[in-house]
Amino acid sequence: MVINASRPASKPSFDASSTAAYEKKAQKIAKQLLMDSQGKRSLFSSVVSKVRDQLRWDDKLLAWTMDNPGLRVQMFRLIDCLPALTTKTEIASHFQAYLGDASVELPQALKGLLNFADPSSMPAQVAATTLSGAVETLARKYIAGENVKQVLKSIEQLRKQSMAFTIDLLGEAVVTEKEAEAYLNQYLDLMAQLSDASQQWSAAPKIDKADGEPLSKVQVSVKLTAFYSQFDPLDVEGSATKVGEHIRVLLRRAAELGVAVHFDMEQYRYKDATLAALKDLLMEDEFRSRSDIGMTLQAYLRDSYSDLQGVIDWAKERGTPVTVRLVKGAYWDQETITSRQNYWPTPVYNHKSSTDANFERMTQRLLENHEHLYAAIGSHNVRSQALAMAIAQTLDIPARNIEFQVLYGMADSLATALVNQGHRVRVYCPYGDLIPGMAYLIRRLLENTANSSFLKQSLEDRPSAELLAVPQWGEGDQDGEPVAPTPIAMASDKTGVTRINPAPDTDYAIAQQRSAAKNALNTVRQQLAKTYQPLINGEFLSTESAVQSVNPSKPSQLVGTVGQISIDQADSAIAAAKAAFQARKRPPASERAAIIRKAGALLDERRHELNAWMVFEGGKPLHQADAEVSEAIDFCQYYADEMLRLDKEIVLDVAGENDRYFYQAKGTVLIISPWNFPLAIPVGMTVAALV
Repeated sequence: MVINASRPASKPSFDASSTAAYEKKAQKIAKQLLMDSQGKRSLFSSVVSKVRDQLRWDDKLLAWTMDNPGLRVQMFRLIDCLPALTTKTEIASHFQAYLGDASVELPQALKGLLNFADPSSMPAQVAATTLSGAVETLARKYIAGENVKQVLKSIEQLRKQSMAFTIDLLGEAVVTEKEAEAYLNQYLDLMAQLSDASQQWSAAPKIDKADGEPLSKVQVSVKLTAFYSQFDPLDVEGSATKVGEHIRVLLRRAAELGVAVHFDMEQYRYKDATLAALKDLLMEDEFRSRSDIGMTLQAYLRDSYSDLQGVIDWAKERGTPVTVRLVKGAYWDQETITSRQNYWPTPVYNHKSSTDANFERMTQRLLENHEHLYAAIGSHNVRSQALAMAIAQTLDIPARNIEFQVLYGMADSLATALVNQGHRVRVYCPYGDLIPGMAYLIRRLLENTANSSFLKQSLEDRPSAELLAVPQWGEGDQDGEPVAPTPIAMASDKTGVTRINPAPDTDYAIAQQRSAAKNALNTVRQQLAKTYQPLINGEFLSTESAVQSVNPSKPSQLVGTVGQISIDQADSAIAAAKAAFQARKRPPASERAAIIRKAGALLDERRHELNAWMVFEGGKPLHQADAEVSEAIDFCQYYADEMLRLDKEIVLDVAGENDRYFYQAKGTVLIISPWNFPLAIPVGMTVAALV
């Protein structure tokens, strides 16, 4: 199957003259910001310090992973599993397994730490203690606390620096409704504790008020999927209904406590359902006048610019602004790998520079609509923040309508520089236990150590002109350019036959695919309860008996009635098959293979229809039905390839005789397949016989 998805061209509403005016001012602001932020280096300056031998182990780990890509991969794998290890011996054993590989180039200090043979020995225990302590210290740089007491201490420190905050509770992945309920209760309790504590906080005019209007001292950030375990893009309406029950409770309690609530964005597959749920909920009379609520857009997504326009149109209709937190996105690696694994077009831009370019045009679009939406510009890129500041100054945007955001433990000096210039800065503060926080920590470490990271580049003594240059669109990332899947490299086998890429399952994150699936279900539903007679020798025959097939998920629903042949009719079918075999085996293998490949193409063409039939007759969830169609298509391709391989006659001549090794058709085949794969298995067995 070949996919060639293209995105519609988006036409910016701004003209070239305004963009040029913003750029000139942005360069001036950015140079000052860069000078201010580099003047007082935070953690990252120490990482590249020449006195690395004097650094703590957590700083050393980060410095080494910045310099060595091979070590970075193994180190992150080790860190990822570390919280699940319960003894020092286990830690030492994993330490050796991950970092002792000959392919990993280790710094001398790490080699010395790994110099033990027995994971239970005293040197191993010391190594385990050193490593686990360093990782825990590293985690604390990015996680504001493991409990509310620690979080309050971090918040108080931020407020002393005139920085606002938003709290994110780690470990939001839920698989049961009991967990979803617990997650809601944790947030209700967290809001109450923060609200109580805020009564004792000293006034911080820069962040507690804007244009004379009081702002919420407490803000929390939540993810919709954590409030409903079955949140699914295939069921946008159902997911919105279920998650809405918990969100209403959260928003009502937040209003009582004076707490602002911001909704995060997650993986691409949840984006449409998240936006749809929030738009519907926030149009309800109870919440329509609330301006202390926000949602997030990710600029690394190819369709994020059109999503922003959709939010602007919605906000105009709503009448009361909400905040849009504009970020670049934290799941680039995951989205890219998932797309390649499934042979889907990637929903994210291929190049970091394209994300930066899209972020800037989204920033401009968002700020030019500041009457309808408040802006929260989330970035550690000095240029990105400077452009937003330039636009805000040029348009004289009220202080209430814009703020700047950074992540806890990152870009501290940039945040300070922004505050010193009089801007409202909010710090995104995750908190929670180390185990659920490990995925967050790995994302932060990946971001810090990536070559494309502005933070890393700014420490490499690059010229300011290079750091602050206008980002360019990368190849294949322009609006309207086709977005094709990345082929999976599949080597030829020893016969020279190259295996093709497997048929991709349907990506139901795409609205067009969801619509096609829904339409197919409706179409097939109208075709239920028909009678199907057996086809023998080209004719449909009447039968004395029949079997009713019902929907196993809804036994009262008749899917169809199938005629059951008699012994005499079975004999006729076998005789017809034998007669047809003589003609069937004459076409060359290439012709037979072409027919089977065409069958695979037809299966793909009618994928949604076949899915619908399996949903009704097999009771299969749509995802599982769709995967079965893919498997059936793969069988067609595989057996066509195999027949071409087997068709090559092999010469085995020896002195005095001619020997040939070849395959020929065997004869009539009877297919009896199990019930649980009603399409893939019978198709595979049938096409293998036919080809």
